[in-house]
Amino acid sequence: MKIQPNVVNSLTGELQFAKREEGDEHHWKKFAMVVAHDLKEPLRNISSCARMLSSTAPENHEERQQLCGWLQSSSTRLDELVQGLLDHARLGGESESINVDLGRLVTEIQEDFRYLIIRTGAQLHVGNLPVIKAGPLGMRIVLSNLIENAIKYGRPGVQVHVDVSAEKVPDGWMLVIEDNGRGMNKQQASALFEPFRRFSKEEDGLGMGMSHVYQIVRKHGGQIKVHSEPGIGSRCEVLIPA
Repeated sequence: MKIQPNVVNSLTGELQFAKREEGDEHHWKKFAMVVAHDLKEPLRNISSCARMLSSTAPENHEERQQLCGWLQSSSTRLDELVQGLLDHARLGGESESINVDLGRLVTEIQEDFRYLIIRTGAQLHVGNLPVIKAGPLGMRIVLSNLIENAIKYGRPGVQVHVDVSAEKVPDGWMLVIEDNGRGMNKQQASALFEPFRRFSKEEDGLGMGMSHVYQIVRKHGGQIKVHSEPGIGSRCEVLIPA
């Protein structure tokens, strides 16, 4: 897939909203703490219900046991993510970088997006991914956003194909997420990392995903570049220093 025309990158000073980052970051730290705190109790209830359903399911009811197991594992991962978000907000970032197995992480992300993948009929092709030194929550947020966007924004009547790969480069690791989706025009690409940016009224969410991705990559000392062409697809390149 050859994608080049509309390119936006994350070098310091090249995005207008970068000047507002300090104030925005303080606001979103407070917001993240409130949201994460308020989610803890509902998550406990979901997890408890999943355990109760599993304990009352007949042993020979394989499908019900499988669904209960999926619900439990998903609620556990979500609880860990919320706790990580809470810690992240309290500390102003992840306290240290640890070994993050990107292959295992992408497998978990695929599991989280199971029904989105089924609903869209998307095909994910995942190459050999390395273990890198990074913040685990940050890497989950970055890859989750990029993979979800690649799946969601396909072209009508065209099966979605998403390639996730990594390449060792002199400065570290280059992570690449490439799709054959609808792509972006020049105006959309130039506003990609701005907070509260949604490109249509039909899109869900607050429009903060790519803004978060940009900030996390920047905090890791890395860079992100997005090559996109309408009707062809997009290619996201994330450089994480070694």
